Amino acid sequence: MKVPKSLLVTVLCLGGPLASNLVGAASPFSADVTINGIPYTGVPYSSSDALFNALSTSSLQALNPNPPYDPFQPVQISGHYRGVGLSYAANGPSVSLDIPSLGLVSDFIAGATRDENVQAMYDYLKSSGLLSQLSQTLARTSPTDPIAGNPNSLMSTMVAADFEQSFTADFSNIGGPETAIATGTSANKLTRVGIGLEYGQMTQGDTDVSNLTVPLSYSIRNDLDPRRQLLLRMPISIVDVDGAKAYHLGFGASYRFPMSQYWTLVPSINYAFTAATDLGSTAQMAATGLTSTFYWRKPGYDVGIGNMLSFATTQPFSYGGYDYDPHISNTVLRNGVMWSRPTLVSGRKMYFETSLIDTRFFGSKLYADNYQELRFSLGTARSAKATSVFRAGLALRHMKSDTGFNLEFGYWL
Repeated sequence: MKVPKSLLVTVLCLGGPLASNLVGAASPFSADVTINGIPYTGVPYSSSDALFNALSTSSLQALNPNPPYDPFQPVQISGHYRGVGLSYAANGPSVSLDIPSLGLVSDFIAGATRDENVQAMYDYLKSSGLLSQLSQTLARTSPTDPIAGNPNSLMSTMVAADFEQSFTADFSNIGGPETAIATGTSANKLTRVGIGLEYGQMTQGDTDVSNLTVPLSYSIRNDLDPRRQLLLRMPISIVDVDGAKAYHLGFGASYRFPMSQYWTLVPSINYAFTAATDLGSTAQMAATGLTSTFYWRKPGYDVGIGNMLSFATTQPFSYGGYDYDPHISNTVLRNGVMWSRPTLVSGRKMYFETSLIDTRFFGSKLYADNYQELRFSLGTARSAKATSVFRAGLALRHMKSDTGFNLEFGYWL
């Protein structure tokens, strides 16, 4: 029988009376296994595939070597799947799937063997829409869902990358005197390539999550007015959830329209994809947004305000004979205020910036519908005439009762 493990672990292990309960666990994947009445408590697993392998003969034989496991013995697995309680029952050839939180009760008994009934359940799941419902449940209840509901999810990182390039990363471009009076002479740099590195850690629920992001960007200035810019970005992220990996890849484009010397509008479009087989999840997402930036130039410092309105939604896709769409859609507000002050470091003029950013989600229910960031950075000015720019910084995050940090470095040339 050929059954994708990354798909089946999401659905085969769900069932029984614990499926609708939330479970606090140190690891995103663990289980209490009972084999023919013999309990094995708190068995840890490094990924969703490993949790699925808990149902295999080899895994159960390793747990129950004496007396050796008999593949016809009844097995009950009550596990923790990214914060959601789950159970799966098998007795003889029959397979039982019971998910109270989704209103689903199904028995598969037509096959002569247990494997045949598992295959029948898999065929049913491909066409039932259960995967979409499950994704919505996990985004609502799991602090580590890779699609939405936390700062390291696909939806959050896509919106944050847009806001970063539209407002945060280019704040000095708006406030700098060279930009305000730029004339398009040959001294002005019209294109800029950016590369960065970000590393962060955060406790989400009871789970430690780390992320590594490489934000790639490219900007093209208008030769008559450098404040007009086409902004392109491709952030790449790896998220580690206690050893389970999620990979985010995004693409975005924005255009900066100066409405006045101090006010700019930046419309944008974005696409992102996550592959998280370790977490039993995959999704693609699209978003469109509009960011307004405004600054006040004061003697000795600048103050800027960025306000983003964005709409992000998952997109349907087909793979391996099934159609999949989590149907997660949210209107996102991301608002920030930044303060910038010139300073001297070893005799070189640089800019110290601090900002406070608030992000809120409205629409599909999420584990966390808001989070906040306090950021500090130091670097050179990003004026139109600068040949290169670098910045380094620290971002402190707060989500519900959880906290974390991001270390950030960026270089543009």
